Amino acid sequence: MLEVYSPSGSESELAKVLCEEMRSNGMKSKIDPAGNVVGTLGSEGIRILLCGHMDTVPGRIPVRVEDDFLYGRGSVDAKASLAAMIIGATLGMKRSTLPLQITVAGVVEEETTSRGIRALMEEVTPFDLAVFGEPSGVNNIIVGYKGSLKLHLTFHTKTGHSAAPWLSTSSYEESTSYWTSFQREFLDNSAQSKFDAVTGCVTNISSNGPGNSVPAETTLDVDIRIPPTSKSQDVANAIRKFTSDLSNENKNVTIELQIDDATDAFLGSTASYVVSAFRWAIRKVRGGQVALLKKTGTGDINLFAEAQKIPMFAYGPGESRLDHTETEHVSISEYMASIEVYAHALPRIAERASESELVSAPVEQRSRAKT
Repeated sequence: MLEVYSPSGSESELAKVLCEEMRSNGMKSKIDPAGNVVGTLGSEGIRILLCGHMDTVPGRIPVRVEDDFLYGRGSVDAKASLAAMIIGATLGMKRSTLPLQITVAGVVEEETTSRGIRALMEEVTPFDLAVFGEPSGVNNIIVGYKGSLKLHLTFHTKTGHSAAPWLSTSSYEESTSYWTSFQREFLDNSAQSKFDAVTGCVTNISSNGPGNSVPAETTLDVDIRIPPTSKSQDVANAIRKFTSDLSNENKNVTIELQIDDATDAFLGSTASYVVSAFRWAIRKVRGGQVALLKKTGTGDINLFAEAQKIPMFAYGPGESRLDHTETEHVSISEYMASIEVYAHALPRIAERASESELVSAPVEQRSRAKT
């Protein structure tokens, strides 16, 4: 998988590879119209979604093995997780004495538009539970992700000659003044708990105009992360009002604001039977304590949680601090252990579901029971 370069928007070759790999493991597999690869096992029992993503951020890293470590773009984020799901689902299905319906999905564009998960969300039949493949570390489970907003701001002023900057207004200086006020109003990057605070940063800034002129147009791209205590639309509305008020107060600048990708935070239950089954499996395979993590990032799980109110969390091998870095690598022994965790957890889930009669109940009753 690592040798197939698959930055967002260029996943088709990897989808073909995985479609054949799924078939060789006994799955019915297909590539859907969005470009997702989807494999299924079983036709009865509790309906489980294992969802990973095929895409990576751009940038090639030579694929190599050094001692216990496998290097390559996507080794951590998140091809190892998806690979573990495919093999773990195959083994878990073989070991289970009770029926299971397992769907393994490798979706496209998780790193950019989330087009793949949006297409998968149109699935008519609801799932009973979902696990998303992201680097949690083999002994950990991720039960929370922050929400997000993407801001694009454009500052317009009247230009002038750079030899007399006091005669005109700089769009760049207005943008920095805005950002200082914005930080004071909305952000708490210094909070002790970064998960429980609104945080953010400027990800891009650019100014236009000839070199001997005061810039008349400056753009800012801003990435905001939102805790579960706030709704993304409420934060967006507050930002709109803040920006409008500043623009009305300062007649020397016009501010245009565009807000995209308003996504609410996800905070899953730590007491569900699914979490319990994975904690049991992790202890059986690895021993030791199992940590329940809350991440400051945002993922496809946030969107899926809005569509299906079912138990879900994220799990996979690798250290998330290596995401998107030039030294991205995963421990091979940790990757192998994560396969065994899936292989142990899935039959355990079937047992727990059978005990709670989730499978035999109609869909509406299942939904109420899970709630």
